[in-house]
Amino acid sequence: MTHIDTHKHTHILPRVLRPLLRAAQTSGVRKIRNPFEAMPLAGVLRSPSLWTRWIEFRTLQTLARTFRETVKNAGMITTDGTIGIVATGALDKELFHSLIENLPDGTWEFVCHPGYNDPGLQSLQTRLRKSREQELQILTAPATRELLQRNYIELISYHDLT
Repeated sequence: MTHIDTHKHTHILPRVLRPLLRAAQTSGVRKIRNPFEAMPLAGVLRSPSLWTRWIEFRTLQTLARTFRETVKNAGMITTDGTIGIVATGALDKELFHSLIENLPDGTWEFVCHPGYNDPGLQSLQTRLRKSREQELQILTAPATRELLQRNYIELISYHDLT
């Protein structure tokens, strides 16, 4: 296990985070997802379908400082935050490029749900069925590799996070 996180990022709530950190420490897991978004307003303005979601995530930013302090005091390791959470289900090539081109310095986790819309997925109740293949195409496109190189972005995993 490389890190911990929770469904729908409920570990941003202090009452969930503290016992989760204790369980992680007991299990020898030292890394945790920092789900606080670095979604630039420019990307949101170009996508009106994301306005409400962006406001919701901005409201949750009030928990960010407590989250970081609690994680640090527990001796855990995390990234500077995430990108892509607000864009979940609405990610297209232009929005992805905007996220990458406006990424702040630091170590950021890109949260996404690439995959295939196969028969097994059809039986699930998820709003992400259609977007999975589009995200897969975006992430595997040669233009994406070029975009990352142009912006000096190094891909790492939680194993590499220090």
